Amino acid sequence: MGKEKRNRHPQDDITVILHRTGIPENIGSTVRAMANMGFIRLVLSEPQTSDLETARKVAVSAAGILDHATVFPSLKEAAIGSRARFLVGTTGRDRKYRDTLDVAAAAPRILERATGDGAALLFGPEDRGLTNEELALCQMVVTIPAAGELGSYNLSHAAAIVLFTLMTANAPLSPAPAREAAGLSQMEGMYGHVQELLAEIDFLLEDNPDHMMQVIREFIIRAEPTENEIRVIRGFCRRLLWHLRNRGT
Repeated sequence: MGKEKRNRHPQDDITVILHRTGIPENIGSTVRAMANMGFIRLVLSEPQTSDLETARKVAVSAAGILDHATVFPSLKEAAIGSRARFLVGTTGRDRKYRDTLDVAAAAPRILERATGDGAALLFGPEDRGLTNEELALCQMVVTIPAAGELGSYNLSHAAAIVLFTLMTANAPLSPAPAREAAGLSQMEGMYGHVQELLAEIDFLLEDNPDHMMQVIREFIIRAEPTENEIRVIRGFCRRLLWHLRNRGT
């Protein structure tokens, strides 16, 4: 009799994205933690090291996860390529433009969205973490509490804590959310149209247009628009832009 397939669990719908990782040992240690916690989907975004052999040695028997990882030249391509509709960024500090959640408090929501839409956990480079611009791509931003003087964690340690928290959190009772949220490419296209419209009416600050766009991104993210709702917003922006540019003609 053949080996029975294991039951599907929420980890199967969660992708780990390592963005601009530069230390191969961190890649290997993260891969090993993934295997410990039941995660198998890995994406490498703009890796800053080509020494995957060292990463493979550190991963030991979990090297198969690394062998099946996909590599992308940019974060946007990695996020879209993961096919996750719910992107969760990680940060070691509070951010000016984004609300952050303790990873333990966020875990049930992440599992719920993973089951319905697929989720991705985004970890930034070792030296600086994720920038505000990179976090702007995320629907949620989580932090790991620290009690000591050192507030930040080693990349692989942070990944292990987040993965362990998700593994031990209660899985959602509902199989999927009722609303199917839009994907990253649709969201970014909408933001582009909104920014174009706001620039046309001189609403954006000339010296810092990103400030207002960060505020707009934050409240739109909280609304979790569907693809159909995004099409309506983009249609409104296109029509209004046409009228503004054809006044008096």
